[in-house]
Amino acid sequence: MFYHRQKEIEIIHSFFYARKHAMLVYGKRRVGKTTLINKALEAYDGKVISFQCTSEGYESNCVQLSKEASNTLSMEIGRFDSFYDIFRFLVSTNEDILVVIDEYNELKEAYGGIQTDSMMQKIIDSLLDSKVRLIISGSAVSIMTELLDYSNPLFDRFHVAMKLKEFDYYEASSFVPAWSNRQKIMLYSIFGGSPAALEMVDPSLSLKENIKRLILDGQGSVRALVENALLKEFGKIGPVLSIMTRLGNGKRTYGELKEVFDQKNTGNLSRWLTKMASNDMVSRLVPINEKEKGKKVFYSISDNLFRFYFTYVYPNRSRLERVGVDAVYEALIAPSLETYVSYRFEDIAKEYFSKLAKAGKLEGIIDIGSYWYDDRERHTNGEFDVVLEFINGYDVFEVKFLSRSMSEEMAKEEAEKIREIKSFKARRIGFISLSGFSFSSDEYVLVDGDMLFSKP
Repeated sequence: MFYHRQKEIEIIHSFFYARKHAMLVYGKRRVGKTTLINKALEAYDGKVISFQCTSEGYESNCVQLSKEASNTLSMEIGRFDSFYDIFRFLVSTNEDILVVIDEYNELKEAYGGIQTDSMMQKIIDSLLDSKVRLIISGSAVSIMTELLDYSNPLFDRFHVAMKLKEFDYYEASSFVPAWSNRQKIMLYSIFGGSPAALEMVDPSLSLKENIKRLILDGQGSVRALVENALLKEFGKIGPVLSIMTRLGNGKRTYGELKEVFDQKNTGNLSRWLTKMASNDMVSRLVPINEKEKGKKVFYSISDNLFRFYFTYVYPNRSRLERVGVDAVYEALIAPSLETYVSYRFEDIAKEYFSKLAKAGKLEGIIDIGSYWYDDRERHTNGEFDVVLEFINGYDVFEVKFLSRSMSEEMAKEEAEKIREIKSFKARRIGFISLSGFSFSSDEYVLVDGDMLFSKP
């Protein structure tokens, strides 16, 4: 089943119709790049050569690409010694041909980074007056991002560069349309926005059974997806497992992360975190009022599925083997799962406001994030987790993952806590309650679960 991505398909279609010659599509492994390209190709009326690079070496890749070209063109084209020679032959046919080279990062590792990019630069330049077009796709985010860097041979060679992201909470809910708002929020908080993971969820089973079957079980398909992705893409980045486990379901400062390493290794932590951020493994979070100062910096795991894995699965692998999935779930996961999801609900609130802002429904908005306050008068400091910055001030929202509707008394208590912070003055105060409200108000901005899942 193909969900959403309509804007992305339109971008690829425009690449076809504009008669451009090179496009880049990249994103994390199993985010749906190949599925998206194949869906878009349904509207392409030329010939398509689809080739997935391997790590078996440059010569082997040349042989396999030659075979794919022969099959597509229904003719024996012989053996070529280089990618450039293959493309030169394709140009000579004077046919409309689209070549899709997937997992380009594998070719770079097999042949050499700059050498591969220089070769591809030469190929793209040779296509300018031809009927041959090229889409390059890859999964190693940091490697693929390098192609857009000014110092790279492929800089300015792509007419379109698209970074494909995971689904947000609203898009992920399409995989379980009959589930309640609460179940949908919990699904996204645990399984994240990877189409590959969401497709494995069985809507006819409970969330609990899906967690046990797909993630906790040693043979679970979603667990295998996580562990294979780690081994494939992130295994070479220092102590990545230690850092991810330390982050878990929270966010940590550099100093807090530094505590898990011995003194001789702490000098590399900054480099490791930068590498992990470039691969979309972790996010570097700075409150919107601290961006110029840069003193309050936090790190958190970017992906909800990875976050769940490193909170519950990785630290308990031995327990899962010894006592089984059911025992670990009931003893270690079930008692804290609501709290776990409540933290993720704050990020979902930010995604909701981002969707509204992009739809033009938050006039005057500048930014969305958290706000760090330091109230010297009351000798207290802390953070508002969901704050909207407008030209004329801030709106602050309290986010409640409640099983019951929020009462007016609770709202007033929370609002008073915000007003007590003398160093911060909110333009407006609002509440996001998944289960709704037992009152209406002109004083507060109220957002319930149905509003979260309504189309912007």
